[in-house]
Amino acid sequence: MINRSPVSSRKIGFGRNATEMQPRSPGVWRERITGNHLKRLFLFPVLAWFLLSGTTLTAQQKNISGIITAEEDGIPLMGVNIVVKGKAVGTVTGPDGDYALSVPDGSEVLVFSFMGFETQEIPINNRPEINVVLKSDSQNLDEVVVIGYGTQKKRDVTGAISSVSEESIVERQPVDVFDALQGQAAGVQINTDSRPGGGASIRIRGTATLQGGQDPLYVVDGVPMDNINGINPNDIQSMEILKDAASGAIYGSRSANGVVIITTKKGVEGKPRIDVRYNVMFSELSHKLPQATADDRRLYDRKRTSSEEIPSLNSDSLNPSFNADNDLQSMLTRTAVRHQLDLSVSGASDKMNYYANLGYLSDEGIIINSWSRRARSRINLDFKLSPRLTFGNRMNFSFQSENRINEGMTLSQAMQRPPTFQVYFPDGSLAPTLGGRRNPVAWALLYVNEFKYYEANVYNYLTFNITDDLKITSDFNVRAQYGEHTFFSPKLLSNDLQQNSGGYSNSFDIYWMQQNYLNYDKTINEDHTINAVLGMSAEKWVDNGAQIEGNTYVSESILTTNAIQDKILSDIYNDRSTHTLVGIFARLGYSYKGKYIFNANIRRDGSSRFGKENRWGTFPSASVGWRFSDESFMQGLSNILDDGKLRASYGETGNERIGNYDALDRYTFGNNYYNGVLGIVPSSSLGNSELSWETTKQFNVGIDLTFLKNRINFVADYYKKTTEDLLYSAPLPGEVGYTSTRVNIGSIQNEGFEFAINTYPVRNEKFTWNLSYNMSFNKDKVLKLYDGIPLTPNGRWYLEEGGRLGDFYGWKNLGVYRYDESNAYTPDWQMLEPVFNNGEFSGQYLLDGQPYGGEIKQLRTPGGVSGGGDVIWQNTNGEDDIIDDKDRVVLANAQPKFIAGIYNQFDYKSFSFSFNVYVQWGNTIYNRGRRNQSTFNGTNLTPDKYIIRDAWENPGDITRVPKVPDASRMGNMQELNSYFLEDGSFIRLRNVKLTYKLNPVIAEKLKMDGLSVYLYGNNLLTWTNYLWYDPEIPMGSPLSMGEDNGRYPRSRQMGLGLNINF
Repeated sequence: MINRSPVSSRKIGFGRNATEMQPRSPGVWRERITGNHLKRLFLFPVLAWFLLSGTTLTAQQKNISGIITAEEDGIPLMGVNIVVKGKAVGTVTGPDGDYALSVPDGSEVLVFSFMGFETQEIPINNRPEINVVLKSDSQNLDEVVVIGYGTQKKRDVTGAISSVSEESIVERQPVDVFDALQGQAAGVQINTDSRPGGGASIRIRGTATLQGGQDPLYVVDGVPMDNINGINPNDIQSMEILKDAASGAIYGSRSANGVVIITTKKGVEGKPRIDVRYNVMFSELSHKLPQATADDRRLYDRKRTSSEEIPSLNSDSLNPSFNADNDLQSMLTRTAVRHQLDLSVSGASDKMNYYANLGYLSDEGIIINSWSRRARSRINLDFKLSPRLTFGNRMNFSFQSENRINEGMTLSQAMQRPPTFQVYFPDGSLAPTLGGRRNPVAWALLYVNEFKYYEANVYNYLTFNITDDLKITSDFNVRAQYGEHTFFSPKLLSNDLQQNSGGYSNSFDIYWMQQNYLNYDKTINEDHTINAVLGMSAEKWVDNGAQIEGNTYVSESILTTNAIQDKILSDIYNDRSTHTLVGIFARLGYSYKGKYIFNANIRRDGSSRFGKENRWGTFPSASVGWRFSDESFMQGLSNILDDGKLRASYGETGNERIGNYDALDRYTFGNNYYNGVLGIVPSSSLGNSELSWETTKQFNVGIDLTFLKNRINFVADYYKKTTEDLLYSAPLPGEVGYTSTRVNIGSIQNEGFEFAINTYPVRNEKFTWNLSYNMSFNKDKVLKLYDGIPLTPNGRWYLEEGGRLGDFYGWKNLGVYRYDESNAYTPDWQMLEPVFNNGEFSGQYLLDGQPYGGEIKQLRTPGGVSGGGDVIWQNTNGEDDIIDDKDRVVLANAQPKFIAGIYNQFDYKSFSFSFNVYVQWGNTIYNRGRRNQSTFNGTNLTPDKYIIRDAWENPGDITRVPKVPDASRMGNMQELNSYFLEDGSFIRLRNVKLTYKLNPVIAEKLKMDGLSVYLYGNNLLTWTNYLWYDPEIPMGSPLSMGEDNGRYPRSRQMGLGLNINF
């Protein structure tokens, strides 16, 4: 029987990876990116290098040199960009701030630019030496951050916004946006999936919904997106995370979970720039789990037999198929290799700006036959058609392919299958399922689970400057996504070796968006600054899907659907759904001398997902800021405090991420035929025309401080946000005729505090140390549920008013009874201590060390009275002597108490060393993988070696592991009990990188603008008490957080790379 992911029963979600397809069964080959393709990719920059280097030799030259320093401390600046204005000639400064440049005759001006400093234009005037002192860009306060439908100076920001720069992204060598963002912004929790092409869970300021979608809204170059797997992190110029409602309210109904704004790269004026980036990474399993050996398995077989019986022998004990001693984890894993290549060309003139990039990623997984391939390209173009008219185009194309390993049939089976069972027969063929236990190596190598994804995004905009202060922008975006999923299980993987099975599904989704908005920006008398936005947007999604499944393929080498002989009618379908969203929005901002700042936003959205009476929602916000450092009474601190600002905001945002037709009664084609005609039956879910918006109201207050000429920056925020009218699919009683209906059931509150500090403890001519640290605390509380009735999702979590999302619900395990007589209690269920003399029970008990002579009670489970070797359960109910569902309690919570990120970078001359530490602390994980290995029942299931060796055997044994015989009957390994809840806290050395940058003077002689080589590592060290592979697991649904059911293990990675700039 095939274990299929949910994606095979509906529409394919858009995945993360790209291209190569390997042979997965005999005779089946898929397309691949070949070496010829890569040769062509490398040929492009080499040819451009020769062309560019040749053009610089055709005119007379003159040499100019000099040193660039910072005004505030006189430190030489490395990496300053220097270009001849209007010419395709330039260079950058070396480690000592020096430069040398050959400029053509007729050159008049040099332009000096560097991040965080004011750009300067210096006339040449026939001088052979030009030294420049760069001024700090108002301590970075005039740096521009991107906000909804516009930009804003950092000094005028009144909301809670975190920024991530290109430099900090590059230091991490990320494969996707989530890798680039993890640990970099306060209040943002990211848990990544470690499989090749795996996704990530991201939460901004906690979870504020039950079933309404938890991910933030992504906005890429002005285009709202729900998925950013097709975005290459090497294309990103900057990221802004809008965390409070005042910042995100202009996006209305899609911003309740926060907004991540991504701005991609543009060209820089000067000569065309070509960048080549290549890196290779080697990955291996970070650590193996303790696993039973053949001797452990034989010990387990002995313990499973009661003392009165003769230990059982395997009926095939002389068969070599059952007498191996396999290390299945080693057989299932490998040292994996990842290649990543990016080629980009960029440049700009006064009429045009361009950036183009082509990226390729090949990622092997550490589990055999798991892989992902990804090819992504981007073209950004901006044309100044006239002094007032600008046209722009953004195109992004991606192709991704991956083979997803079924963890349940590989990793879980590797831990549970007896090590004595053969994996390969003597002739080298793979062994099938033996003794009810699947062969994990066979499942990894033979099970086909391939996904392909194609995506194309095309965005065009036109901006017309009506006046110097007023402009209008009209843009249009269209996105097409196509996905395929092929899954196949050959005969060898079936239990009876007689039948193969498989299927195919695809999806084709179209999205378009059109926006028109006015921007007004006016400064009056240098004191009053007014900015305003007024606009509208319209969006539409059209989703299509199809699927077919069946058994008995004609050939296991032909996986097309027409090769399926026995099609499963209930699993054959195609569907189509649509969704539209329209909105109008406005923003007004005012600043007086940059000292007193006010901003207000409002948006009104209409969604087709709700009934006519509740289709429209209004989302307002307002924020204020006070720059107290500019007040006269603060002038005495001006030599210490560069800038100080208080902020406060309040806003409302929405969430409409539910099914497209939950407000309507629906009908579906059933599987029943009437007189040979296929019938139409009502859907299992009842429509609710009263369904309404989920609304989040958030209050935020914060402070921004800058000290000692921008050497120390500190930001802190306190927030409280309440989400009302929570969207939830409520179950219905069977007599209604429906299984569920979508309703608004209650409210939840998140409250927290976060801060970030960025500082330069050391900054001099030779050495610079940059340290940044952020930390976030968040705690949620359920305020209201429908009629106050608690929810118990999957029977393992408990949601009640006053409780929290992620509260684990189960039995409290207090240990194991040492003796049969240890099961003794007073009438009010205080545990008694039996008294033994020379190993014999004396018939006496102690209570708190004193003799007890009163009534004695015993606890029992549905299997009988508990005795020596059985689990001691907490009798929470206390009204009877039976341990049952009424004794379950809230045991722990899955959410961390705090998260933190620490970043250090050390620069010494041409060397740079950086490392990043990510911390997640105070959360609990349900280790279901370990629980599944400890049930003591199930055919040929093998627990881990410590469970086997520590299990109770004889009266008086002190252990936490119950006896093996009758464990299931006595309920000693309940589905969720405190024994399998583990501390999920961890401190991880997330990234380490050592870089050497070639002296720019030498690079220029080699006809390059720059060259750097680096060594780097990921996940090198993790400090944790968690007992399974890794504590960083996907966060899961808000109703079922913190369950680890055997995830793809995280790898330890080391690599090296090369960056070349022409």
